[in-house]
Amino acid sequence: MPRSLFTLILAITLVFTASAAERDSLKLLTIGNSFSNDALGYLAHISKAGDKELLVGRASLGGCSLERHAGHLREAIAGDPKGKPYGGRSLPEILASEHWDVVTLQQWSQLSFKPETFQPHADELIAVIRKLAPAAEIVIHQTWAYREDHPWFQKDDGFTPAKMYAGARDTYRAFADGKGFRVLPVGDAMNLARQTPRWTYVQDPNFDFNNPPAGQLPDQRTSLNIGWRWSIPKDESAPKFTLDAIHCNTAGKYLAGSVWYQVLFNTDTVPTTFTPEGLAEADAADLRTHALAAVQAERTRTALAAK
Repeated sequence: MPRSLFTLILAITLVFTASAAERDSLKLLTIGNSFSNDALGYLAHISKAGDKELLVGRASLGGCSLERHAGHLREAIAGDPKGKPYGGRSLPEILASEHWDVVTLQQWSQLSFKPETFQPHADELIAVIRKLAPAAEIVIHQTWAYREDHPWFQKDDGFTPAKMYAGARDTYRAFADGKGFRVLPVGDAMNLARQTPRWTYVQDPNFDFNNPPAGQLPDQRTSLNIGWRWSIPKDESAPKFTLDAIHCNTAGKYLAGSVWYQVLFNTDTVPTTFTPEGLAEADAADLRTHALAAVQAERTRTALAAK
């Protein structure tokens, strides 16, 4: 290794070590939606395996954008009952209910690559966090691109998963850097994994998607998303063959949780004693390498930017 590169890596390591002592416990509040819930899917299990104490609070609503969260905040301040959508509580009530160590923010994934959708809504949320949880660190949750077979990518208009990922990555980074916030680089970790054959989704050539056999599914072993499934839609009785190319499956949730564990507990390891049911230990080990690589790359990026 060239001496200059070694010196740079050592400097970055020292910066991280000096500025971020490893945590043994964490009170975490998420302001997000189903994507933050995906990231939390196995975080408690991973934390327990690492002998960490974790308390989680959620101000999360499915499909919720920063604009919608800010709207509910304004309703709460005005005394409107609609300002209590989080299990009957308002965001100010949740913020004041604990001494939170970290509060996470994210944009709705459909808007995550559109920087013009962040403000002024994000600043409204940041202001109330700083007022009611002044000791909490605000951390930005970088979301991920949808799977290759999502309808968005079938329009032949040039929009691809790679473009969605790059747009979201750049938008989250610019927003976080402008505020001095750290990033939870889940989108980066997902992208790194998807560059490898193990996690590159390829449509099963032997499955009849037009006439799917009842109860059967295509081979989706290389997917980080739920993908095709049989589910019963609301107000219907019979299961239908539907696609969820958005949300994480077991592997995706474990990867996201591994990223959150490292960033939020200020560590550079993920405990190896927990593997989610249904995920092979070899696959879990592989996913941990992508989580570690994404976190290290983000730490390096922010350290260089601070120089």
